[in-house]
Amino acid sequence: EQLKKTEKDSTLYKIINSWTEETNPLKPEFIVTVKSQEDVKATVETLEKIEQVSEVQYQEDLIDKMLPIFDVIEKVTLTIIIGLIVVTIFLICNTIKLTIFARKTEIEIMRLVGTSNFVIKLPFVIEGLFLGFIGSIVPIIATIWGYILAYDKLQGHIFNMFKMIEPMPFAIMVSLILLAIGCVVGMFGSYTTVRKHLKI
Repeated sequence: EQLKKTEKDSTLYKIINSWTEETNPLKPEFIVTVKSQEDVKATVETLEKIEQVSEVQYQEDLIDKMLPIFDVIEKVTLTIIIGLIVVTIFLICNTIKLTIFARKTEIEIMRLVGTSNFVIKLPFVIEGLFLGFIGSIVPIIATIWGYILAYDKLQGHIFNMFKMIEPMPFAIMVSLILLAIGCVVGMFGSYTTVRKHLKI
């Protein structure tokens, strides 16, 4: 169609214009995108079984080399996340423990006047929630800034084959997940510490 518009007086135009759907040697090309790298081979095998498909190109050697790397990256990332969660719980537990010791006299007075366990524990749980919220801000900023920067530098593709997810709303969703994890970890760490050291 492009040649027909730009090369009307050329021999090539005359040849192309004489083609019909049956005699046209330029076959259509389709770009197929898979949601997960594990689906590549299964998708290729399915496409190759279609009678009208003459060739499927998917850089097999590169994919075979990249898939194990992606698996390693996924496992390493998961290990780092679990490690950071454990470290975060440990730091929050220590912070709440110091707070409990600092307010030991106030807690004893509250017990003597008949304050319920829930009321005694609540400020510490809220403090843990706040600490988790504050602690999640740095990784959220790093995630949004880092991913957008990587997306722009790589122009949305890795090795011109693996398409990156659009920054928005992906970065917002990841940020909300990080925020939720931070708050839950903070509350969990403070709650377990309060139960252990206040014995309530």
